Parts: sequence; C-alpha cells; structure tokens
Amino acid sequence: MRLFEDFKIKFEQPNWSRSPELGLIDTILEHHPHLVALLAEDFTRGGKSGIFGRKDTPSSEQIVRAAIYKELKGLEYRELEFHQIDSRICATFLKIDELRPYSFQVYQKYISRIKADNLQKLLVELNKIAISAGIEDLEKIRQDSTVVETNIHHPTNNSILWDCIKEAYRLLEHLTQLVKNATQKHKKCTNFDFFIF
Repeated sequence: MRLFEDFKIKFEQPNWSRSPELGLIDTILEHHPHLVALLAEDFTRGGKSGIFGRKDTPSSEQIVRAAIYKELKGLEYRELEFHQIDSRICATFLKIDELRPYSFQVYQKYISRIKADNLQKLLVELNKIAISAGIEDLEKIRQDSTVVETNIHHPTNNSILWDCIKEAYRLLEHLTQLVKNATQKHKKCTNFDFFIF
C-alpha cells in the first residue's frame, strides 16, 4: 500500500499555475535534496525506531515542506491540518495522501524540533541557489519591517486639531524662509542691475 502511494505521488503531475511561488520552492527542493538533509537530524533526534508500532509518521521531506508552507502562509498548526485536507495545492506541495492526512499534533511534534541554526543554514542555502539561478538579484534588497508594540495617545478632537496647527505653523515657517531668501536674491539682482545702468 505504501509503495503504491509513493509511486502515485511521484508520477502525479502537479499544476502550479495557481501558486507559482510554491511551484518554485517545490522545484528547488526536488533538485536539491541536500536541503532536506540539513534539517533531517532535528526530526530524528530523540526518536526510536522499531519494527512494531505505527508507521504513519511523515518523512523528513514532508516535515520540511510542511514547515515552509506553514511559515509562507502564516498558519497555525490547526490551520495547517485544515489546509492539507481542504487544499489540493497544499496536499500536492506536502506530498501527502489526501485520504490519510496528518494531524496538527504530528506537525507540531516535528516542526517544533527544528533548531534555529539549522533553519538559518537552510535559508542561506536557498538564497545561494536563488542567486546562482538568477532568481534573486543582489542589486535590489527586499526588507520586512516588524511592528513594535508601543503606547500612543488617544486621538481626541483637541489633539488632532493641535497636530494640524503645529504642522500648518511648520509649513508656514518654511514658506516664510523661502520667500525671504527669494526676496534677498531679487534685491541683490535689482541693485546690481541699477549700478550697471
């Protein structure tokens, strides 16, 4: 049964037209299996292998794919469980059998074992591959800003009005300075012209 599922998943042709970003990541993971090996030791650490018991644990590749999909979509573990059942693209990307999906507890058990150092190594390798393939351009830098929680004053009518007055005063001061500079230049030019004539 497991052999049939492996062949079915292997020979199934995914349609990435609705999600080209996942298709790109899928292609990179397919052509560079060493990326999965970077995190594989985190999943097997502390685990016991035996001939008895359940054999439905996900593979290292499925765990890495699930972690990438979860972070890419900003999902919680329960939402990841729902997505694998509800979305064919998710099931295809995770390479799971749609009839026997994994529970959110299984994903949480394995994804939470990923070390920050190994995840950093994976991201560095992904960037190296993207740069060498010409996907990423070093001339442009994309940055993500984080929101920091801070106290703000309650926007009452008086405070909004006072902010408008301060901004109007600042703009008028700037305009006054520009007019003074322009007037002084004009006076110098007219005096100079007067002496010439």
